[in-house]
Amino acid sequence: MQPGKEEDMEYEKFKEEIRERMQERLGAGTEVSFHDLQRNNGAETDGLEVREESAAAAPVFHLDELYGNYCKSGSMEETVGRALKTLEEKPPVDIGAVPKTWEAAKGRIRAGLVHYGWNREALKGIPHRKFLNLAVTYRVELPESEGFQAGIRINRSLMELWGAMEEQLYMEAMENLEKEPYNIQPIAKLLGGMAGIPAEAMRELPEEVTKQHVLSNESCRYGAAGMLRQDLMERFAEQAGGNFYILPSSIHDLILLPDDGSVSAEYLKEMVQEVNKSVVAREEWLSEDVYYYKCGEKKVRIA
Repeated sequence: MQPGKEEDMEYEKFKEEIRERMQERLGAGTEVSFHDLQRNNGAETDGLEVREESAAAAPVFHLDELYGNYCKSGSMEETVGRALKTLEEKPPVDIGAVPKTWEAAKGRIRAGLVHYGWNREALKGIPHRKFLNLAVTYRVELPESEGFQAGIRINRSLMELWGAMEEQLYMEAMENLEKEPYNIQPIAKLLGGMAGIPAEAMRELPEEVTKQHVLSNESCRYGAAGMLRQDLMERFAEQAGGNFYILPSSIHDLILLPDDGSVSAEYLKEMVQEVNKSVVAREEWLSEDVYYYKCGEKKVRIA
């Protein structure tokens, strides 16, 4: 939740109070301070960093999310309690766990997709590869700690440490992507399972909805990179019986819709833009365009 102008004063008071309360609860061995956060797509937000003495890394809370929780609950104590519980459940990233050699790193290289135009400045400082109007970026997954999986975006410094070129990053990321478990499932089934709606009731949904399928990886993190996998695209083309549209739901998942001639690319583009603005957080937007897979060409293009 981003505060509006009329809420600015209350938000500023909230920021100071939650910082003071967190500092008081955590004690002298920890410093709680404000930290500006740069997100995907140029989105910016206030952060609250919690750094323990001698710690190599520190978790940073998004203050807009904490403020949204406070506005819903009306309780500063509950908001602070939730933040402290999060600290207990999700340990900070262990910088020492970052692979020091290319041999140790390459099996952990992962690909993600972001919008090229919206991230043009940020992309100047990191290795990437253009794909249509998107960009393939890379991250290195760290060993899982206490059930928490973390990853770090690969920058030029890490490339120099490993002695790796972008071409190597791309090849390893694609090889690892091919091994990654992905699911393609009807959106009606997914929504029904989440909401506990009986299958019979889901069959009453409009055909436009029942034909849609969701593609993502099992972790539901950066799953839109599945657009780069030829085998997944061919699998759905066979299932759909022909060409299909790809709707960029977010950087984490895609919606696939068979092209039966009942809807236009322009209509779908308007739908994506509306969903972006009303449902998806800006830092998770992938695109405002719609993509298309044509069986004969065996490749994705902008619709």
